[in-house]
Amino acid sequence: MNAGSDDLAGMRILLVDDVLQNIDVLYQTLKSKNYELAVVNSGIKTLEVASKFKPDLILLDIMMPGMDGIETCKKLKANESTKDISIIFITAKTETADVVEGFMAGGLDYITKPFFLEEVLARVTTHLKLKKLIRDKDNLISELQDTQEILMKSAKTDLLTGLLSRFGMEEELERSRSQQPDKSFSIILADIDHIGKINEGFGRKTGDQVIIRTADILRENVRDDDRIGRWSSEEFFIFLPKTSIEDAKNLAEKIRLCIEQERLNFNQKEIPLTLSLGVNTCLPETEFDRCFIQAEECLNEAKKLGRNRLVVAESS
Repeated sequence: MNAGSDDLAGMRILLVDDVLQNIDVLYQTLKSKNYELAVVNSGIKTLEVASKFKPDLILLDIMMPGMDGIETCKKLKANESTKDISIIFITAKTETADVVEGFMAGGLDYITKPFFLEEVLARVTTHLKLKKLIRDKDNLISELQDTQEILMKSAKTDLLTGLLSRFGMEEELERSRSQQPDKSFSIILADIDHIGKINEGFGRKTGDQVIIRTADILRENVRDDDRIGRWSSEEFFIFLPKTSIEDAKNLAEKIRLCIEQERLNFNQKEIPLTLSLGVNTCLPETEFDRCFIQAEECLNEAKKLGRNRLVVAESS
């Protein structure tokens, strides 16, 4: 445990004792260590104050009129808002049975009366260090979980276009097929024509702008339920749930025309944009890999036929 006393400053301690002299000595001793303190003199008040003050540690006298320390401890441990508070009993009862009863009630330690202040400080410091270490561990775990969530989200998103990444697209496909195993869907593979020449002639930054603009046009033309992913450098995957081959073909042609009509100007030079597209429908009983291969074959055929066109899988 590396936490020093300075690291514990500001941690909260609730002092519970019905003897004013005991409270005064403990208060002055602990206050000198810069702990934040609260004081009560009964079990009932302990329950009231603990839920509001939210102490890290309670020094709890056992022998008190009315509700004693053992019963008070049991009630604290039964309450969701106070069950994690560390409790050290202060007691003149040192018989083994009494000590065991305190531990069974939920206490972590005990200090015998009359107490020695050095012992009180040592035990308080030990338990506050443990409390701080547990809290730091929990905070670290929470931070790691947040970081993992951010990393997972980043892995699912293409950084250049903001579309789904290939990993994110594959997860979306798996989720959709598991939720609707008896539904067919259509897919479109779209490839930017001559992106290599654009990179060579205008530079990769310009090529990136072409990819970004293409992604924007795709996004503008699909439905809310459709999903678009950047499948590779210049290739896009469009997933169309519950969509017939005819509707997928019409959408692909609409996208092709929008891209064809787009004109980008860089350094007073116009860059024409075109897409080659492959379209296929996946039936519930069809393996996705086979369906994808057919769409990929259609895309390659569109390129062979001169690009700026779409080809639909014949089997569909």
